[in-house]
Amino acid sequence: MVARTMKRRVWASLYTGSRKFTLGHTIVASIILASLVLLAIQTEPDIPAELRQRLNVLDALIPVFFALEFCLRFWAAGSDRRFVGVVGRRRYLFRWVTVFDFLAFAPEIIMLIAFPGLWAGARWVRLFRLFRLLKLFAMFPAFREIGLAVRDAGRQLAATLAMAAILLFSAAVLLYVVEADAQPEAFGSVPRALWWAVATLTTVGYGDVYPITGTGKVLAGFVAILGVGLVALPAGILASSFADRLRRKK
Repeated sequence: MVARTMKRRVWASLYTGSRKFTLGHTIVASIILASLVLLAIQTEPDIPAELRQRLNVLDALIPVFFALEFCLRFWAAGSDRRFVGVVGRRRYLFRWVTVFDFLAFAPEIIMLIAFPGLWAGARWVRLFRLFRLLKLFAMFPAFREIGLAVRDAGRQLAATLAMAAILLFSAAVLLYVVEADAQPEAFGSVPRALWWAVATLTTVGYGDVYPITGTGKVLAGFVAILGVGLVALPAGILASSFADRLRRKK
């Protein structure tokens, strides 16, 4: 009876799908943010060796914390009717949130145990910490609403992406035909011209590649104008979907 009560309390405090932001969520979110700040600080080459060593010790403790938190949630998952028994626990383990939680600490734990001498210098392992941001996404109710809004607008967003792909390819082909002779390095093939098309249609405009012929400049102007609408369209779709969800919730 005591164990069952403890499971319910642990689950209510740590479950990332809860509608309430608990003390457990506050602690986990604080550790996630601290680990990301620590990641940024450790990339600074001018840190004194003694301080770097202390930061490495703290850095090694953080994945251990997340491993313990993961085990606690798995132990307490049986208090939820959806995850009772072996089948329920398997269902819990294969949820996308649980998989990302596992990836947020498991590679670092493996490196710490199997290759402790290489762990501090294995920069690629730190990339897995970005999965902790997805954990934050699942933890905050407001972020989950945004995710649901994206899901609701899935078809419209897919149509927008298809339109963007068509425009990108068409722009690259047009500029290849017009500019290939004048700038073979930048527009000598469709794949090369695609870089310019992406930079222009997304309104980034790096300026490293641009047309120099008159016809190319005219086409580039039309492509740039289309890019403004291309960026605004998905933003409007998401805003409308999010507003619909808030209206239904009220």
